[in-house]
Amino acid sequence: IETPYAAGWQGRIIGRFGDKLYVLASDQENEKMVRGAKAWKLKRAYPTQDREGRRAIGFTFDDVAANLFFKLTSASIGKPLCIMLDNIAISAPNIESAISSSGVITSPKGFPQTEVEDMVNKLNAGSFPARLSEVPISEKTIGPAIGADNRSQGILSGEAALIAVSVFMIAYYLFGGFIADIALVLNILFLLATMSVLRGTFTMGGIAGMVLTIGMSVDANVLIFERIREEQKRGSSLRSAIANGYARAFRTIFDSNVTTFFTAAILYLVASEEIKGFALVLMIGIAWSMFTALFVTRLIFDFLTRKNLITGQLKMLGLFGGININWMKLRPVFLTFSGVLIIGGMIVFFTRDEKVNSKYDIEFTGGTSVQIDLKEGTGFDRGVVEKKFQDYARSINNTAMAAAKVYSIGQSGLQYEITTTETNSTTATVTFSKPGQTVEALTQRIHQAEDANDFILSKLVVTAKDAQTFNVSTSRVNAAMVKQILSTAVGQDGTASEPQVNEVVADAVRNTFGDYLVVQKNLRPQVVSVEKINDTTGELAEFLGGIKIVCKLDQEILAGELLDRIRGIRFKPDMQDIKWYHYELLSDNLAALNPEDKINQFVYVSSHPEAGYRELSETEWNNYIENEKSKLLAAGSMESTLSRVTQIDPSVGDEAKTRAIIAVVLSLLGIVGYIWFRFGTARYGVAAIASLIHDVLITLGVVTGCTYIANTVFGKTLLIEDFKINLDMIAAILTLIGYSLNDTIVVFDRIRENRGKDALPTAKIINDSINQTLSRTILTSFTTFLAVFVMYTWGGSGFRGFNFAMLFGILIGTYSSIAIAAPILLLGGGKKKETA
Repeated sequence: IETPYAAGWQGRIIGRFGDKLYVLASDQENEKMVRGAKAWKLKRAYPTQDREGRRAIGFTFDDVAANLFFKLTSASIGKPLCIMLDNIAISAPNIESAISSSGVITSPKGFPQTEVEDMVNKLNAGSFPARLSEVPISEKTIGPAIGADNRSQGILSGEAALIAVSVFMIAYYLFGGFIADIALVLNILFLLATMSVLRGTFTMGGIAGMVLTIGMSVDANVLIFERIREEQKRGSSLRSAIANGYARAFRTIFDSNVTTFFTAAILYLVASEEIKGFALVLMIGIAWSMFTALFVTRLIFDFLTRKNLITGQLKMLGLFGGININWMKLRPVFLTFSGVLIIGGMIVFFTRDEKVNSKYDIEFTGGTSVQIDLKEGTGFDRGVVEKKFQDYARSINNTAMAAAKVYSIGQSGLQYEITTTETNSTTATVTFSKPGQTVEALTQRIHQAEDANDFILSKLVVTAKDAQTFNVSTSRVNAAMVKQILSTAVGQDGTASEPQVNEVVADAVRNTFGDYLVVQKNLRPQVVSVEKINDTTGELAEFLGGIKIVCKLDQEILAGELLDRIRGIRFKPDMQDIKWYHYELLSDNLAALNPEDKINQFVYVSSHPEAGYRELSETEWNNYIENEKSKLLAAGSMESTLSRVTQIDPSVGDEAKTRAIIAVVLSLLGIVGYIWFRFGTARYGVAAIASLIHDVLITLGVVTGCTYIANTVFGKTLLIEDFKINLDMIAAILTLIGYSLNDTIVVFDRIRENRGKDALPTAKIINDSINQTLSRTILTSFTTFLAVFVMYTWGGSGFRGFNFAMLFGILIGTYSSIAIAAPILLLGGGKKKETA
């Protein structure tokens, strides 16, 4: 078995062939555990420590693997265990004891940090069903420009939001607000520290989790202070008011946090990686907000009262006092208003023309990625490139390209990647020899041909010209494969024309930047010599049995640019049959080339996967040579103004969309169960879910409808854009669910308190409960709204879609807690109970 390591294999039987090491391992039935008839899985590998605190690697198996591994290790104690991944030996720890479902890989001196990271990554990668190629399809360093643009604005607006919320808390709750601000700052610091210890990375979903955490932390303090206010009105002493305030607020805070934590836990288990970031930050933030709001602030109050540093009453402003509104009488108005919003929003959502302007972003729809290289001295930064392309798209009324995003590549400031949901398209005509075919029948034939060729024609559209002729359109730009699929589908019954590629996005890029683009010229490559590599000890030992090609160019080129050309061949439709092997570019004297080296002659070496193991047949060898020569000649002859155009398939987005929907549904079901348990009847859970669905549907409708006012004076004044539904927007929807639920539980908890032992509340109890909690409902919503509003205004366009959904969601969530969730509790309760 080949191994990349020389160290760490002492005492093993090691052999060398060329520059590769091989280790002898047992292949006996009772001494091996490989993926075979019994499908087993390594669930997870992770960094950990041994009993002495040294770095180690932990791992867990599924049930099938646990049983097999126990049998293997119990019979092999004291022996080394060879760990293989893709037939490469990556480690050989000694077996110290029988291991079942989980274990730890240790070293007498502990592992270096880099080796731990390498091993964990390789073990976790082993769960993939396919081996990764040694040759990457492409290597790209995305520059920090778009992140830097939003990061500076995000940090500034985040600080401003924190200051605004802190000032409001002090202005309204005076000294109590100052203590709440201490808890808020500690909560943020604890959250950041925990993420640092866990080596977590803040994604957009993570930022969503932090926003909700800050809102819930302030909410908890508002609930406590409002309870203290009520106790002081009853005549309680300051110390008693504080004690009773914390005691009475605890249940509400606990229920609202537990339900949100439960939702986050389900999301973390079943959602996509981006949503898991949201869930992780939210769970950590909930834990710390409970600690700071209930323990830290209580500790400060106890210290101050015990030392008599505060006496008398805890002063605070008192808005919204003495309100007595008959909310239940307004139920018909609320239900009619909400019904109009939901129906209108869903009409906008489902009737929006996806062909003209998709409501989904590129993660869900697929799209096109175009890499451009600008000439020296152009002077365009990322923002200018993005604005110029979007302005051109608007001039031709292409709304999809008008919402394109631009990323910088590398550090040169001259390479950019433009991504858009718009796609290039390929069209062809299918003609049958006899009439009688239908669009449905041809579509079915094409799907069968797709299965046979293992190639999907994304965004397939079939239209009939007449009884025998049909037009076929697809977003796939591989003309050869499109022709093959259609020919297979038609068979002997007709013919398929040569597909025509309509380069919508590429043409728009060329028209936008024109003379600013670097033109790739034909280098007129010539193959000077071809020879087999037989060197077992020299510079080319790694490529033993492979091929060495000396190639000459008509003009000089940077080595890095030539390498990019070779990699870019993968994306040319007419190069689909080219095979890829491990390769390298070298100078004439076989020295490694730097990307900045100028060359007009080079040496290309590659190794066939079977080279060095056996002699290739004459046919295999000739095919191998022609494959490599075709690759070099095509790369050197390439003429283009665009270095790479990549079509992005939507299949991954479809999976992410499905997983997000499943996660939300499971979360809602979990909420019903918990609220049913806590409040004694499923009625409360159903009411909460109805309120959340109400909020989500209306928010989706409003977000989708923003496209119709984005370019108006009104829309530009309000900073409204053509917001797309992407993973960031899903994170905003999840944040909205958590926040709306928090507000709803505050009202429900007061209803539970006021109803006493009655199974169902009356209209009067609900009215009184809403009026009693109205101040804290408005105040908690206002503080979060204030923070998000600052982020929306100053946080940059990268955050704007998320922040818009949050702003509107806070408003509609506050409304639904009062006007939707609470009135639903009366449905089905009987007229006698309601009129009582």
